[in-house]
Amino acid sequence: MTSLYLSSLMNDHSLIEKALVLIERQIQKKGKINYTALRTLFEFLWDYGDLCHNMKEEKVYFPLLLERGLPPSGPVGVMLLEHEEERKYINLIKSQLNEASAEKLPEDFISSINSYIDLTKNHIWKENDILYPMGKRILNPEDEIYLNSEFRKIEKESLGEGAYLRYSTLLDAMEKESGGKVDLLASLSTEVINNMLDALPVELSFVDADDRVRYYNKMDQEKIFTRSLSVIGRTVQQCHPQKSVHLVNQIIEEMRAGKRDVATFWINFENKYVHISYYAVRNSIGEYQGCVEMVHDIKPYREIEGEKRLLDEN
Repeated sequence: MTSLYLSSLMNDHSLIEKALVLIERQIQKKGKINYTALRTLFEFLWDYGDLCHNMKEEKVYFPLLLERGLPPSGPVGVMLLEHEEERKYINLIKSQLNEASAEKLPEDFISSINSYIDLTKNHIWKENDILYPMGKRILNPEDEIYLNSEFRKIEKESLGEGAYLRYSTLLDAMEKESGGKVDLLASLSTEVINNMLDALPVELSFVDADDRVRYYNKMDQEKIFTRSLSVIGRTVQQCHPQKSVHLVNQIIEEMRAGKRDVATFWINFENKYVHISYYAVRNSIGEYQGCVEMVHDIKPYREIEGEKRLLDEN
C-alpha cells in the first residue's frame, strides 16, 4: 500500500508528466503556435512543479531523509542539483517565450524545451524508482504522519486550498483540446502488439460487450485450453460446458452492472495447476466494454523458494 505522502509526491509527478506531454504536442504540431498554451503550461511547471512540489521535497522530505541517514552527497544531492537545473531552464524558457512571436518556433527555443523535458523526465524516473523506495525503507510511521501534515501546509501556503484539483482540471481540459489522452499504442504496429501479447507467459482472450469472443493470443502456439479461429465471433456461452454457463453469465452480468471487476479461480488440469482470471474492461467513464480472460499454469511458481537475482542462472 502506497503511503499518503508518497501518493502526494507521485501524483504531483503525474501532473508534471502530463504537462510535459502537452508541451511536446505544442512544439511538434504544424500550423500557428499557441503561445498562450505554452505560457500556461510553463507557469504551471513553475508555480506547482517548483514552488509547491519541489518545496515539499526541499523543505521537508529531503531534510528528513538526511536525518534518517542518507548521505548529502548521495541521491538527495543529485536531486537538489537537478532542481536547480530545472529552474534555470524554466527561467530561460519563460524569457524566450516573452520574446517569441513568430509562427515558427526558433531552434534555440525548441532546444531549451527539449533539454528541459529530458531532464525532468529523467528526474521523475530517478525519484519514483530510486529515491522514493529508498525513503520508504528508512522512514517510520511518525515520519509519514509528519510529511503528510507538512505537505498539506506547503500546498496551501504556496497555492491555496485545492491546488492539485484546480491544476488537474486545467490540464485535463488542455489535454482534451489538444487531442485527448496519450495513446502509447499509437506508435506500435499491430504486428508488434500481437508479438508482445504472445510473448507473455499467459493465455489471453477477449469477449466484447455483446458477449462475443473477439481475440485470443498465442494463435499458433500450444495452449492449456485449445482454441481455434472458429471461436471468433461466437458467444462466450457457446465456449463453455453447459454446467458452467450460468456461472459465466453471472460473472459477466455483475461486471456489466459494475458490481464486479475481477473473478478468479484455480483448478488441477492435465498435470498443471491452472489459475484463471476474468477482468472487466471499461472505458474512461466506466462503461463496460468486455472481459479479458487470463489463463496461467502457476505450478512452477508454487515450487519457488528463496531468491533469484537478475541474470543469476544458478
